[in-house]
Amino acid sequence: MLEPNPSIKKILLTAEQLDHVSDIHLSGDKIPSFRINGDIVNQPELWEIDPQYGHALLIEMLRDNDQRYKEFLGKKELDFSYISDSDTPYRVNAYFAMGQVHIVLRKINQDAWRLEEIMFHDVAESVKKNILHRSKWLYMVTGPTGSWKSSSLVSMIQYINQNRTENIITIEDPIEFLFTPDKCLISQREIGNDTLSFGRALKYAMREDPDIILVGEIRDMETAESVLQITESWHVVFTTMHTPSSALTINRFVSFFPVDTQAHIGDRLSEVLLGVQSQTLVKTKDNSQRIWVYEVMFNNTAIRNNIRVRDIPQINSIVETSSENGMVSMARYAERLYENDIISQATFDRLADKSLGSL
Repeated sequence: MLEPNPSIKKILLTAEQLDHVSDIHLSGDKIPSFRINGDIVNQPELWEIDPQYGHALLIEMLRDNDQRYKEFLGKKELDFSYISDSDTPYRVNAYFAMGQVHIVLRKINQDAWRLEEIMFHDVAESVKKNILHRSKWLYMVTGPTGSWKSSSLVSMIQYINQNRTENIITIEDPIEFLFTPDKCLISQREIGNDTLSFGRALKYAMREDPDIILVGEIRDMETAESVLQITESWHVVFTTMHTPSSALTINRFVSFFPVDTQAHIGDRLSEVLLGVQSQTLVKTKDNSQRIWVYEVMFNNTAIRNNIRVRDIPQINSIVETSSENGMVSMARYAERLYENDIISQATFDRLADKSLGSL
């Protein structure tokens, strides 16, 4: 007989005993499912969940915080963080679908990987040299949902934390990784708990004596404008966007603004942009795990000029032919993975075609 309505503690204990579980999907009208090594796997043999049980699970995860639960009922959606009994952190999203509460938990890596662990050594060294020792301007980490952009940012911030003496402020929705200050001061602010919005937090960040600001995501014109203003004041900003390539990231950033101001925004962005790191996850050749594939673009004179004249598609060609400057296209990165027998021919072909057709 299936166990009815298990506690969130039991659900997470089960998930954490399995390998390569990245997400847990729970709802009252569907079979509980885990995302394992990139694939959704239904778990019909585990539990029966009643249609209204999602409310009880959510209240349990909110630890009886009536204010946050009322916020969910009013706004119909809620993002928050949760730590399991094993001290594993999760990013949680709760929402309504067809009147039922749905809950998705994303497992967060507990350790800050070194850059050399997540990308080829020479690419990691190039990012350190060109980005992580700079004292001003903007670096964007981009890619689709689930490409572990946050994990890349954690690796970068941790490197700075261990090698520089700076004041770092993070603005996150929600906080996913708790940094332990090393050589840096680090203040982590969570949307909803510590500040009302990215735009509001950025407005006041300049009064908090920052050297480096991590903005969890650029979602709107207000945040994009605030990021520009901060970088123009000679600060370093790291942030993310849901775009698959450097060229599309630049297009997307400029498109947040009205058409009649986009030329001016392009000029401003061209002056403060350090670079763009786009990434995606693919399965290894033996299907045992997923690994990153990267495109890394650093702003130089050629790219700056193309941003100014809005010849954005030409940026792909510049990245492709600028390996001597530390840049790498996703197709070239995938080629190296294939040559090292890490990914299959089919995966390489798909990535190469996607890279060439990115605009």
